[in-house]
Amino acid sequence: MKKRIHKVLVEPIKDVSSPIVEIEQTGQLSGFLLLNALFLTLLFANIPLSGTAYIKFWSSPLIPELGHISSLDIINKGLMTLFMLEVGLDLKKEFVYGELQTYKRAHLPLIAAIGGLVVPVFIFCFFNQKQNNYTGWIIPTTTDIAFSLGILKLLGNKVPNFIKVFFVALVIIDDLLAISLLVAFYLPTVASLKIVLILLSVLALIGLKYFKTTHIFPNLLIGAFIWWNMVQAGLPPALSGIFTALSIPIHRIEELKRWLYMPVNYLIVPLFVLANVAVTINVESLEFLQESHVTGVLIGLLLGKPLGIVIATWLAVRLNIAQLPNHINWVHILGMGILAGSGVTIAIFMTEHSYLQTQIKDFIKIGVIIASLTSGILSTLIFLKTSSIANLFHWSLPRLFAKNVRS
Repeated sequence: MKKRIHKVLVEPIKDVSSPIVEIEQTGQLSGFLLLNALFLTLLFANIPLSGTAYIKFWSSPLIPELGHISSLDIINKGLMTLFMLEVGLDLKKEFVYGELQTYKRAHLPLIAAIGGLVVPVFIFCFFNQKQNNYTGWIIPTTTDIAFSLGILKLLGNKVPNFIKVFFVALVIIDDLLAISLLVAFYLPTVASLKIVLILLSVLALIGLKYFKTTHIFPNLLIGAFIWWNMVQAGLPPALSGIFTALSIPIHRIEELKRWLYMPVNYLIVPLFVLANVAVTINVESLEFLQESHVTGVLIGLLLGKPLGIVIATWLAVRLNIAQLPNHINWVHILGMGILAGSGVTIAIFMTEHSYLQTQIKDFIKIGVIIASLTSGILSTLIFLKTSSIANLFHWSLPRLFAKNVRS
């Protein structure tokens, strides 16, 4: 009887679940879920008649009597904080005893992030110089960490671990610099008292390391206070997860990561994509891509990001300010730079603060999504064909790429 039950019930389940388990063990399952969520949300949002209702669902208040809190707010302002917390824990591990523990590797992401910020701004201003209207220059300076990390996880071992760590550090610095620029140049829209409270709370997190305690409750409590003040200030509160993670004692990181891994990768990230990429794409919106502000954002992300990151990294290595491992080539850096052109969340947040007209906001959002999808596809192709492209580089530009810098 047991054998029959096993054959009828258990074996079919194993046949279905085994491939899923195998993909999960490679770390690629979360990437598959993200891409499927991306496809489904664009499909649902563009179905005639029902597409508008689908888009409205995410932004409509869940319980009108309790205020204007929507599903989108809960995901972006609440659940994504846990995602940032997990990312920050990984980053701290690498700084303490991983790929970024040496000085010359640790500050390379900062140099690359600055390059990836300056060049997109220059490109945006170039496309808008005739109109002499530079509103929105801050938009192409950002990178979306959830979408881009999903691509990296999907690629699995095609991407070296150093590049994954380098990219995470770069994106975090990139977004922190962008938020700093937002506070500096759009200060009237941001509560200055809340900014002071956030800075004092960050200092408190730094001060916790001088108290020898095995508990992480104080870290989480201060992190929650930072989160609340970022919500009140109109800043992306999910970034509070990064500050909190970097203050967590190193011996507690693995335990916390085990709690976060499943809900973050298999629930929160797919939900994030479903909610944030729900936009209607039509002929009118595609024609509007020729408008200078949209073009500046699109080209700034697609071309400015990789140019800035590659040039800044190349200069840092050639001037011996920083070093790359000997197994990393410039095609890896190029693929990483192109992937940094994916904007989505933070870019859309910057759009909301840069423009008043809803129509322009929507068109720029579509430009950001197109840039993100294109960046994801191009970077995937580059990482899959790294060796072939590297050989082409060394053959065509031997003086520029022949020297291998060792760590």
